[in-house]
Amino acid sequence: MKKFLIWFSLLAVLLTGTYAMITMAAMPRTYDGTQAQVPVYQLQQDPASYDDGQADGAAAAIVQQNLDRTHAVNDVTSIVFDFRGYDTMGEAFILITAVAGSLVILFNKKEKKEEQKDEK
Repeated sequence: MKKFLIWFSLLAVLLTGTYAMITMAAMPRTYDGTQAQVPVYQLQQDPASYDDGQADGAAAAIVQQNLDRTHAVNDVTSIVFDFRGYDTMGEAFILITAVAGSLVILFNKKEKKEEQKDEK
């Protein structure tokens, strides 16, 4: 019964992932580079040339102040690692702790099974 539930769960995750991939592939692209007033390469080389007149307050502030505050050309990278660095570090710590805990549980079960076989 336990193996059936494992295989059923894996199959459900596989089917859900396949459905999500097919659905997302059918969606139109959100950015293809042609709508930009400033080409992406030029924006990366000179972020000050970006026209943020139509951006809202937060987006305009990020684009205008990012290079001065963080010296990172990529806005997403600067937000994840500079502005939210401690948050990202905490998430990484939680992930490492979960993986380590899972490994301890799995190896502990294997050792118990081996001890039971040796006793017989």
